[in-house]
Amino acid sequence: MKKKIIIDLDVVTVAKWDKGEYGDIARHFIKRAENKEFQLVTLFYMLEQIVKWNHLQLRERIEEFYLKESSIMITNEDIDDKIEDIGFNDGKLLKELQDIKIKDEDAFIVMVASIFEVDYLITFNKVHLKNKKEEINEVLKKNGLKTIKIVGPEEA
Repeated sequence: MKKKIIIDLDVVTVAKWDKGEYGDIARHFIKRAENKEFQLVTLFYMLEQIVKWNHLQLRERIEEFYLKESSIMITNEDIDDKIEDIGFNDGKLLKELQDIKIKDEDAFIVMVASIFEVDYLITFNKVHLKNKKEEINEVLKKNGLKTIKIVGPEEA
C-alpha cells in the first residue's frame, strides 16, 4: 500500500518558485508525487489559505498541483466528523501545540495528519515543525493520538 503524505505548502511553493538548491529538492519530490509514488492527502484548509495570496500566478500553479495530484481531499467537515468520532478535545490539543510555539496553521495540519493516520508530513519548516517533532509527538501521545513523521522532502 502506498504511503499517505501531506506536502506542506512551503514545499510546493519552493518547487514552483525557487530556482536554487531547495527548489531542485522540492521539484524532485513533487515529481515523485506526480508519478503517484504516494497517496497525496490535501486539506481543503490549505487551499483556503492560498486563496488569500496576492501572487496570482504562483497561487494558481500551487492550486493546480494540489487539485490535480491529490488522492485524498480532506474537507473541514471531514475533520469535524473525525474529531467527533474519535471524541477528543481538539481545542485543548491545538492550545498545547501552540504552547510549544507551533503556529496555528501548522498545529492544525499536525492534528489532521495524526487523526487521519497520514504516514508523513513533508515540510521545509524547521522552526515550527521539523525541529520540534519530538515535542509535537509528545503532545499527540498525551492526547491519545498517533504520532506522526515530520520530514523534509530530501528525507522521504
